[in-house]
Amino acid sequence: MNCMVNQQVTIGWANGGVPTIGNNVWIAAGAKVLGPITIGDDVIIGANAVVVKDVPSHSIVAGVPAKIIKRRNHTDEPWITIK
Repeated sequence: MNCMVNQQVTIGWANGGVPTIGNNVWIAAGAKVLGPITIGDDVIIGANAVVVKDVPSHSIVAGVPAKIIKRRNHTDEPWITIK
């Protein structure tokens, strides 16, 4: 597992469970990852995002609550923007 966690990040219990975090995940400063959710592989969680739902692999999420802002099908593909 390769996970980078910046300062003031909360990974915590909520709604009866804790998050499961995949490989190659970056959780930026101030983000909150809460509850019995799954964070996929190759995910970036933006600064101050509040993640309370599953995040699929190869995604970038941001916002309060967090939503997918970019996604790719495989790590060899370039990032595409979700509108």
